[in-house]
Amino acid sequence: MPRDRLQDGRPALNATEVSARVLSSARLRESLFGRFRAEPRTDAYRLIHADGDGFPGIHVDAYAGYLVVNVSRPEAIEAAPALEEALSSALDPLGIIRKLRHEEQGRGKVKDSVTSGKAPPEALAVKEDGIPFEVELRGRFHTGLFMDLREERRRLRGLAAGRKVLNTFAYTGAFSVAAALGGAEEVTTVDVVAKALDRARRNFHLSGIDPEKHRFARMDTLEYLRMASRRGWSFGAIVLDPPTFAAYRGGTWSAKTGYPDLLRLAIPLLERGGLLWAIANTESLPAERFEGALAKSFAALKREARSLAVSGLPPDYPTPLGSESARYLKVHVIEAL
Repeated sequence: MPRDRLQDGRPALNATEVSARVLSSARLRESLFGRFRAEPRTDAYRLIHADGDGFPGIHVDAYAGYLVVNVSRPEAIEAAPALEEALSSALDPLGIIRKLRHEEQGRGKVKDSVTSGKAPPEALAVKEDGIPFEVELRGRFHTGLFMDLREERRRLRGLAAGRKVLNTFAYTGAFSVAAALGGAEEVTTVDVVAKALDRARRNFHLSGIDPEKHRFARMDTLEYLRMASRRGWSFGAIVLDPPTFAAYRGGTWSAKTGYPDLLRLAIPLLERGGLLWAIANTESLPAERFEGALAKSFAALKREARSLAVSGLPPDYPTPLGSESARYLKVHVIEAL
């Protein structure tokens, strides 16, 4: 007989309930981006966001007609097959890839398998607001594009004209491409991982931007900020999007404890009228504490500032009402006066 409860004690959804929740999730995203596999400008987004869409422990991301089912908790594995069947029936994706994100294999790799349709190409071009980006759907924990920051890249693109932009912890350079397309005078892309910078250059090429007209630095961000200070450099916009936690040769980084030092080094590099994107991507740094740390840092450095925007997760990342911890993303856009 079929189970009526999952391993964690929650009632198991029947096929009708699963289909209803999938259709509800799909309708919301269709209203935001257009019909699946026919989206006019953005075909990379979150289709199902765990508890916010009624599927605890599971996220489903859309990438140019493919679906990646991310299982983040072992007790959610039992629900994955029925969900994938409902997704196939409702949306007819090119292929479905299941990632067991809780079974990380080291150095960012995860177990995955193609459970429906065909396998994606090794490098797949998706689009965000009409901008092409290269992603890799198999094998790795991250695909190459953090889609929850889509709206901030759009904001930067609109404010970048004529500015020298510094993108730190840049990963594959999505913020850098947005700034360059927005008319930035020069974009500097900083990341410690060579392969990430290689993909950033490819993303520049995909948008018809010559990467040689901009700067790329394979360096630890804190080291780069110290070097920029010694050399007297300044910037019209700085993006701080650090990882929640990272271990690297010589030490570790934690957003919860390390953000004040990051701000201490970055804020003095802002020109008058310069813009700071301060991004915290972690539940461990509550919104009130993060905003307080920002205000304290500007005051300690005797820099006046004003807040231009405060934001968080975009609407394709819904969360249960009243669940502050689920709203992990905090973004402040601040102008230094």
